[in-house]
Parts: sequence; C-alpha cells; structure tokens
Amino acid sequence: MRTVIFISKYYKYRAFRFYLRLISNYNKIYKHMKHFILLNLALILTISVSAQKQKFYAGLNGAIQNTWIFCSTDFDEGGILDFETTFRTAFGLDLGYQFTPNYGLQTGILYSQQGQKYTTAGNTNANYTTDLSYLKIPVLFCYTHKPLGKFSFIAQAGFQFSLLTEALSSRDRNFLYYSPGYVDVKDSYASVPIEIVLAVGIQMNFENMNVSLLLRPDYSLTDIEKTEKKPGLRSPASNFTIAMPQLGFHYYF
Repeated sequence: MRTVIFISKYYKYRAFRFYLRLISNYNKIYKHMKHFILLNLALILTISVSAQKQKFYAGLNGAIQNTWIFCSTDFDEGGILDFETTFRTAFGLDLGYQFTPNYGLQTGILYSQQGQKYTTAGNTNANYTTDLSYLKIPVLFCYTHKPLGKFSFIAQAGFQFSLLTEALSSRDRNFLYYSPGYVDVKDSYASVPIEIVLAVGIQMNFENMNVSLLLRPDYSLTDIEKTEKKPGLRSPASNFTIAMPQLGFHYYF
C-alpha cells in the first residue's frame, strides 16, 4: 500500500515538473514569437514606405539656359565672327516612373529656344544671330540619393531626340557672315539631331510631390546642319545648352 502511494506521489511530482517546464518553454516561445512578429511588422512598414516611392509621377519644368552653336570653322574666323553669350528659355512636361526609391526612368517633352548671337570686330552694326527652336523628347535614367530625406541629391543621364520646329538667321547664305536680312533657314538644318543629356542637382521632398533644381547641359552628338547645304568645307556643328538652373515640380500618383 505504501509502495502504491509513493509511486502515485512520484508521478504527480513528475507531472508537476513537466507542467512547470512546459510553462517555462511556452514563455520562451512566446517571447521569441513576439520578437518575430515585431520584426515582421517593422519589415512590412519599411516595404510600405519604400513602395510609396515606386509610382508614376508627372510635372512641369522651366529654365533659363545658356545656349551655343559650336563649329570649328566659325572658331577659326577670329574677329570676323565673334561669339556672344546667348540666353534663351525652355519649358516642358516631365513623365516618369520610380522602379525603386533610388532609381527611375523619365521622359516628357521640352520646348527649347536656342541659337547663337554673333558680333564682328570693328563693326558695331554687324550684330547678328541664328535662332533655333526644338521640341525635345528625352529618355533619362534617374538616380536619387536619400529619397526619404527632406533633401535629396539627384542625377540624370541619357539621350534626347530634338525635333526642329523653327530656324531663323541673319547670317549670309545661312552659315557665313553678317547679313541685314533675317530669314527662314529651316531647310538648312537637320530635322532630328540626337543629343546627350547629363544633369545634377538637389530635390526637396514632400509627401506626394517634390521640387527640384538641376544644372542640366545637353550636347548634340550629330551634325545639326545639313551637309548638302554647307558652303565649302564647313565642319560639323553642334548645339550646346546648359540650364542654369532648371526648376521642376513633380507630383506622384
């Protein structure tokens, strides 16, 4: 009888120890589960914040730009054909998509007024100009540093196709010296020169929009003049413009 009672107490004791161990393990498991749940919630929140930047955007831009027409033949003319600093305006529409908070792709359309003013040494009356206007369609790869901060560093690189819309000049026979006439010379210029674009700047971020300031140069990779219209051995010519700066407003949706 005593043996039976002893065995009974022994197994009750073992059962009680097992119960205590189970509770202890449960508390440990609960503690780890709680940390796991909190970690996952933090991860989901981070992904959600990042996803807010993975979206389309549209906006407007405008700039005062310094514009030049570079041609080695013109540089060789010396004082007969001096270049004068020329400023024109540009404005347009931006369309883009952020693949990640840091990387995106941007296109749009830009109306750009550009050209070159010239002077002739010793002849103050011989101030003349070539005025060109383009509709530009850029394809740009965009990088944003610290996109979730109040301010971000931004950079863009790519190409653009420039559709010539107007060309006027007071250069004699389009590419020579001063002429008192100011005539349409669109037939002497290439219809769609291709340009390289590089831009750097800063961006101020808000909840669903940003404001940016960009130093944005572009340069023609192809001759902007038609070869068959050039006089003699005239060298290839290139447009060069630099926005100083380009102001942009983008809205995310």
